[in-house]
Amino acid sequence: MSKSLVMSFFNEQGKKTSIKVQNVKEGITDLEVKNAMTAIIAKNVFTSKSGDLKSIDAAHILDSSTTELEVK
Repeated sequence: MSKSLVMSFFNEQGKKTSIKVQNVKEGITDLEVKNAMTAIIAKNVFTSKSGDLKSIDAAHILDSSTTELEVK
């Protein structure tokens, strides 16, 4: 099973945009994620097609698994 961190932000135009980080470490805390999101905004690390990221919206951990199907 793979875990990804999805961080959602509002950009300059007030639209939501998300960043997905694959293989997030086990036991990551709310505070660690909030601090990372705050740093992303403060350092202007990413931009979206609708402008720079301006505020935090939400974050969640996405658990996913893959099941291979025998189709050959």
